[in-house]
Amino acid sequence: MPEKDWNGLADTLKSVAHVERLAVLDLIWHCGSDQLMVKNIYGTLHLDQSTASRHLGIMKKCGLLKREVKKGKTYYGFNSSNPTAQFLKEFLTNGYD
Repeated sequence: MPEKDWNGLADTLKSVAHVERLAVLDLIWHCGSDQLMVKNIYGTLHLDQSTASRHLGIMKKCGLLKREVKKGKTYYGFNSSNPTAQFLKEFLTNGYD
């Protein structure tokens, strides 16, 4: 049996322990696309650009999100290759409604 990464799980849980970060994740998960432009995220959620960027950076650092820059525009999407992120998504979308 593989050893569990309790530190990684704790860091991931800490990174989403904020109402605006949960809203960002929910928006990305239900947007109908693999990724969203930062402008769409802060505009849809009525956040300051700097606030949205700070939240996105925190979630990227722990591996929940991935970032891509295309033609000078920054996009964020869910990091489905991260098992902890997958677990969290499953729990938050199916285990908590």
